[in-house]
Amino acid sequence: MNMIVLMTAAGAPLAMLGLSTPVAPQRNCIFIVHPQITSAVFESKEGKIVFPDRPTEHPCSYTKTKGGADIIFTNQNGWRFEVRVGRGDEGRWKASLADNAVTGRAFSPFGDGK
Repeated sequence: MNMIVLMTAAGAPLAMLGLSTPVAPQRNCIFIVHPQITSAVFESKEGKIVFPDRPTEHPCSYTKTKGGADIIFTNQNGWRFEVRVGRGDEGRWKASLADNAVTGRAFSPFGDGK
């Protein structure tokens, strides 16, 4: 898996999470603005969490699981991201900081290992 598309809980395109290669337990990831993002989504709570400042590479853990893959990292503002993509190339993402959390849908358009 080298790219995962993140969407809001309502299904609006938000970001693409690019992952470095080769596949290893420790990788780097970076958020890229989704080409179909709207200004409303960019200014939403999810948009401000995913894009708090300039694009930054984040060290992330990448774990293949029986059911798919888990990617975990913390962004430059302290939000902990957990992305889980299942065997069907679809999943969920969650960002949390203290008592705050946002969630949304995720999918890998190119699958795992394709």
